[in-house]
Amino acid sequence: MTELTAQLPIPAPEAPLRKRAHKTDGKSAPLITSLIAAARPAQWPKNLLLFAAPAAAGVLTEPAVAAHALMAATAFTLGSAATYFLNDLRDVEADRSHPTKCRRPFASGRISTNVGYTAAVILAAAALVLAMTVGWMTLAGLSAYLVLTTTYSLYLKQFAVIDILAVALGFVLRAGTGALAAGVTVTSWFLLVTFFGALYIVTAKRQAELQAQNTGMELVGVTALPQLTSRAALSLYSKSWLEQTLTLALTSAIICYSLWAVQYPGTPLGSGLIQASILPFVTTLLRYGYLCSRGDGQRPERLMFTDVFLAATAVAWLGPVTAGIYMTIAL
Repeated sequence: MTELTAQLPIPAPEAPLRKRAHKTDGKSAPLITSLIAAARPAQWPKNLLLFAAPAAAGVLTEPAVAAHALMAATAFTLGSAATYFLNDLRDVEADRSHPTKCRRPFASGRISTNVGYTAAVILAAAALVLAMTVGWMTLAGLSAYLVLTTTYSLYLKQFAVIDILAVALGFVLRAGTGALAAGVTVTSWFLLVTFFGALYIVTAKRQAELQAQNTGMELVGVTALPQLTSRAALSLYSKSWLEQTLTLALTSAIICYSLWAVQYPGTPLGSGLIQASILPFVTTLLRYGYLCSRGDGQRPERLMFTDVFLAATAVAWLGPVTAGIYMTIAL
C-alpha cells in the first residue's frame, strides 16, 4: 500500500479545498433532499418496465389494469430505493475514496448511517404493503426482487458473471411482476428479450466502467488501483470477455425480438408494423453499444436524454410497436 501511495501524484492544493467545500455545503442541505438524492431518482425510469407487459398485451388502456400497473411500479420504486440505500451504506468507505461516488449522500456524510438504515426499512415495508394491495402475486414478485437486490448488495456483487446476471434478472422480475399485476400472460420471447436486453445494457456499463478505471490507472502510472472503484467485481473482468458477452447478449436480444415480431398474431397491417420495428430496435441497440464503446456507458440512464440519435431511434422503434399492437386490437 505504501508503494502504491508513493506512485500517486500529489493533488493540487485546491482539490482538497473543493472536497471540503462540497461536504460542508451538502450538510447544510435539508435531510429530505439528501434522502431523495440517495434514492437515485435517475434510476426510477427502470420501473416503467412494469408497464411493458400490459402495454404489449394491449390492455394498458383499461383503467383497472393501468391502476394496478401504476401501483406495482410505485411499489418497485420504493423497494428499489430501499436497496439503493443499503447498497450505498455497505459501500460507504469505498465510495469515499472514489473520485465521483464520494459525493453520494452517505459517503459525503450528509446522511448518517442510522438514518439510512431506518429509511431503508421504512421504504421496504411501504413497498411490500403497497404491493399487497395489488395482489399476492405482485407481492411475491416484489419480495423476490427485494431478496435478489439485498443479496446482491451484501454478497453477490463481489463475484464476476454473477454480478451482471443478478442485475439483468432484476429487470426480468420487473417485467414479470408487471404482467402479474395486470393479470396478463407473457410469452417466453418477451421475457427473453427483457433478459438479453438487460444483459446487454449491464455488460456495456461494466465495459465503460472498466475502460474508465484502466484510463485512470494509466494516468497515475500504476498497474492496480482498486480505490478508483467501489465495484468489487470490476477488476475481475477482462476487456475480451466483456466484448464476447456483449456480442452474445446483442445477438440473442435481436434474434428473440425478431422471432416475437414475425410470429405476432394480428391483422396484416398490425403485424407489418410490428415487423417493421425490428430495424429501429436493432439500430437502438447498436447506437447504445457504440456510445458505451467510447466510455459513455457508465450512466446509461442519461444516454437516452443526452444523445439525440439514440432518442430518435427509440421513438422510431416504440411508434410502430405501439401502433401495431393497438391497431390490431382496435380492428
